[in-house]
Amino acid sequence: MLTSPFLTFATVFVIAFAMPVLALAIPKLRLPTAILEIACGVLVGTGGFQIVLPPDWLRFVTRIGLLYLMFLAGLEIRLPVGQRRQREIRNNPVRAGITLSLFYGAVVNLVATVALALAASHILTYFGVTQNPNLTALIMSTTSLGVVVPILKESGLIERPFGQLLLVSALLADFSTVFAASFVLQSHTGPKGSLPLQLAVFSFLAILLYGGGKFVLRYLNLRQRIVRVSQLGVRGALAIMAICGAAALWLHAEVILGGFVGGLVCSLLAEEKHEVLREKLEVLGYSLFLPLFFITVGMELDLSHVSFASVLAYLPIYVALAFLVKLGAAAAFLPFLSKQQTVAAGVLMSTRFTLVVAVATLAVRSGIIGGTEEGLLIAMAMATVLIAPPLFSLVHYRNRQIV
Repeated sequence: MLTSPFLTFATVFVIAFAMPVLALAIPKLRLPTAILEIACGVLVGTGGFQIVLPPDWLRFVTRIGLLYLMFLAGLEIRLPVGQRRQREIRNNPVRAGITLSLFYGAVVNLVATVALALAASHILTYFGVTQNPNLTALIMSTTSLGVVVPILKESGLIERPFGQLLLVSALLADFSTVFAASFVLQSHTGPKGSLPLQLAVFSFLAILLYGGGKFVLRYLNLRQRIVRVSQLGVRGALAIMAICGAAALWLHAEVILGGFVGGLVCSLLAEEKHEVLREKLEVLGYSLFLPLFFITVGMELDLSHVSFASVLAYLPIYVALAFLVKLGAAAAFLPFLSKQQTVAAGVLMSTRFTLVVAVATLAVRSGIIGGTEEGLLIAMAMATVLIAPPLFSLVHYRNRQIV
């Protein structure tokens, strides 16, 4: 077992380099790099051969990676405000109106997902395999934003209406689950933070950062200089991300909320320089923070205390319901997408991983669920991560007209 911090760090980045090479060498797998990094982390970590066990400092870096991942997700959201909004309405008024329609479609999809997830959780309660149907329904409702974003990015769909629809839908599913799961967990462990206070503070902070950023860029005429001196824009964006992340820790909120708010503020401030700033931030994220996050998540998985016989007996039911919930809710996309696109959207939205692992672990520590149910939930999440991306890629490659 490797214990040296340098060897641990080196091992992580050897894996980070090897997994994209493996994905390129075997293109028929069509597995996203993030999935390979998680799987390799499982093999070398706690749940595998225990070659590398993540130390405390690496777990802290992993939290930064999760913060950065959500920051990039927020940066991908391009709200047409100000001059950009006026240009879109002037150049293509029909396309400008589609953005709001897609948001409505994402909201309807979320409502349908919650309804179907509640039905699925009561089916599992009937079989006697879940101790808390409300928590199970929340887990069934979520979508792994950490998996969806890289897949949309690698497939070149994230800037198209189809990709934006899935991105907004995944964001709504992920963040609504975070807030609801926080409420459920806090009701059992005692309140650590007020959800209304968290929303109020983050709303005020976003307005404050946006207003301050607009003042600096407009009245000090820094926009062009920031583009010419590349590190200024990156440093400013990282400062906003760090402030939002610190606010999340101070409020005992989920770090993903802080990351997303910071990314959204930076997206609004960048305006026509959005592409330049995003490319520079993505180089840093996809080269450093995100590999650390995905590989360490795999290393930390430990299912040794779980009865695998029980898990294997009920796992097909969990996986089937997980896909049926998202495929059924994807019917909300039919006004905007073809039938094949709708199926592809439902398949990709079925991915669940990081949030499921976090919520299941906290639920076990709080006594809300048992170890076997934790194993079922994590195994279900891993199955969706391994099954959904290749299926989505298959549909995407067969239908080149997905936009």
